[in-house]
Amino acid sequence: MIEVPDILRSPAPFGRRKAPNRFLSQPMEGNDGEHGGCPSGRTVSRYAALGRGNWGVGVVEAASVVPDCLARVNQLVLERKNLDGFKRLVGAYKEANPDGLLLIQITHSGRKGSGGTVPTTLTADGPSGARLLSTADIEDIKRRFVAASLLAEETGADGIDFKMCHGYFGAEMLRPSNTRTDGWGGSWENRTRFLAESIPEIRAAAHHADFLVGVRVSMYEGIRGGCGTAAPDEIIEDLSEMTRLAVLLHRLGADYINVSAGIPGETSEITRPVQQSRWFYQQHARYSKLVKDSLCGTDGTGRRPAVVQSAFSVLKAEALSLAAEFIERGYTDFAGFGRQQFADPETPAKLMRGEEPLWCVACSGCTRLMVKQVNDGCSFHDSYYKELLSTGKGS
Repeated sequence: MIEVPDILRSPAPFGRRKAPNRFLSQPMEGNDGEHGGCPSGRTVSRYAALGRGNWGVGVVEAASVVPDCLARVNQLVLERKNLDGFKRLVGAYKEANPDGLLLIQITHSGRKGSGGTVPTTLTADGPSGARLLSTADIEDIKRRFVAASLLAEETGADGIDFKMCHGYFGAEMLRPSNTRTDGWGGSWENRTRFLAESIPEIRAAAHHADFLVGVRVSMYEGIRGGCGTAAPDEIIEDLSEMTRLAVLLHRLGADYINVSAGIPGETSEITRPVQQSRWFYQQHARYSKLVKDSLCGTDGTGRRPAVVQSAFSVLKAEALSLAAEFIERGYTDFAGFGRQQFADPETPAKLMRGEEPLWCVACSGCTRLMVKQVNDGCSFHDSYYKELLSTGKGS
């Protein structure tokens, strides 16, 4: 029988709230929204299943704050016309898991824009065909992030997650290679201004004082001038700025920092290790510990941001003992699982009943589905996605 260490079962502070356990379901895009980005019946069913998993914290997949720069053809778009669909999604999850916390990740796809929409860039050396964002464009995107956060509160979600990772607009904003000469690039203060202004605005406008606001970051992207380097032309890892970012987020009152790395499709194995490179999970432990160690004070209320470590899925059952060890050693507060929730959305509930879940085999089938721009899920365990992967048509 599977044994779940007590510390993974235990409640823990998550910013202004408390999560019932230490399992966090990372945002995984299913690419199954209806035209215009509204959650479909399939989307709602997926989150109902995820709710039955009794995750301590669940994070809804990246929902765009704009309809005209999407990474997926059927990506969710969090705007008022889709509010009822998001309410159904949140309601289905909460009905199944009333004690668990649910966040909605909000994003702008930036250079990752595709699927018939136009990618954008912050600098003139962006990808071919990308639209260079003006100062006014960026100010509008910031307003949309704040507006989407307040819509997320209307849906009944417990909070939002700023997607500042994995090569999207938010990550591009933070990079040393963001050498814009207006107020949105160049200096450290300009590159972090997006967060420094947005988080207080959301706090001031939210109806509930305990509405959760946090950020997912790529500590090291593995590209020249990327997050986790020290200069626009540097590629060697230097985490000074990213540690400084964690301190800034603490000062801004962020409820959590979800630690990731890499860029899917560019430096993929840093983000999601496969069996041949499973040892990259140790880098994620190092990144999370670095963030935890930087949070060496409180915000005056006794709070510190909760820290989430990523890349546990590749470890299968071994993840349980390692996650418990990392929490006990103070490297992280929560164990984040991405691909594993595609493989078996009910993973924590099954584990706590002593049952063996369907483990992610790190076959990258879900990644290939994403590249195909079709509905995404586990092509190893689920016949619908297996058929989609082979034929492009669901069973």
